[in-house]
Amino acid sequence: MALVQNYSTVASRNLIRAEMEMLKMVENIQVLGMFGDQKEQPLNKTDTVVFRRLKPFNATAAETPGITAANFITAEGTTPASNSVSYTDVTATVEQYSVLFKFSSKSQLMYEDDIPADMQKLTAQTLSEVAELVAYGQVKAGTSVIYANGSTRAGVNTAVSLRKLRQSARTMESNRAKHVTTTVAAGQNFNTAPVEASYLVFFHTDGSADVRDLPGFTKRVEYGSAIKPVHPREIGACEEFRFIPSPLFAPYLTAGSAAANGMVQTSGSCDVYPFIVLAESACGHINLKGHGYTGISPTVISASVKNHANPSGMFGYVGADFWYASVRLNENWMTRIECAVSDLV
Repeated sequence: MALVQNYSTVASRNLIRAEMEMLKMVENIQVLGMFGDQKEQPLNKTDTVVFRRLKPFNATAAETPGITAANFITAEGTTPASNSVSYTDVTATVEQYSVLFKFSSKSQLMYEDDIPADMQKLTAQTLSEVAELVAYGQVKAGTSVIYANGSTRAGVNTAVSLRKLRQSARTMESNRAKHVTTTVAAGQNFNTAPVEASYLVFFHTDGSADVRDLPGFTKRVEYGSAIKPVHPREIGACEEFRFIPSPLFAPYLTAGSAAANGMVQTSGSCDVYPFIVLAESACGHINLKGHGYTGISPTVISASVKNHANPSGMFGYVGADFWYASVRLNENWMTRIECAVSDLV
């Protein structure tokens, strides 16, 4: 059943201003969506977007490089054997997501609070969290996984460790993964901005204490002017890893070991938290931005606007919608470390 905001005021808003305010909030909330390859889907085109990557030379079926130096020796007076290049295409289909609030004409005329501004903020917050959860659902389903202890999720009862982080980097580097060097730039235009080269680690905020206990961990406030954080939510760095938590990256509840080992448990079993380690171009997004179009389409309709659906001007709306998709581009360039987190009680 549709809900109507009764006895709350919503005044008419400039749609361009609403769009820009929503976009600013999206940029503050999105974490995963700010990294990876970004694609613009032009208007009036298909709903399917193709990401194409160049395969390594003589790649195996798993797309790992297969180069033997001796095979490149060239005999005098002989033309070397020719080769060709090959590509892998990864497709993603954009989906439309929307949220809508409804209010009555009485609420618009008689209530004193600035409900439209609150509705606008909540619209942007909700849609940006939806986009982030779509991206999180994609990357945490990757095929490359390392367990903090044991060989299955069911046995996990150990916090993240530097050893496991190094293991993830070793695996990705053997597959020619590269450090992340770009992020989505703030603002309306579809641009990227450079960041300090590193592997990025995304995880739930519950794991922040364990990350800060890693040997050699450097707090963000100790970076100094020479190093710029890659994201406002970044908490610090350790070796070549930068750590970015979010409360949206939910764990697998009760999925781990029944042996607590000092870790957080739900219903008698450890909760298992994915720590997602990403390299450059490991994932892709058809993002909220594009040339001349941010991707967010706000709805702000005053109750005073009368039309065939609202002939008496009894209600109005505040909301927005956008088109979005996220996709894993290369399983070899991302790793999920499944850990428990320390119980701080």
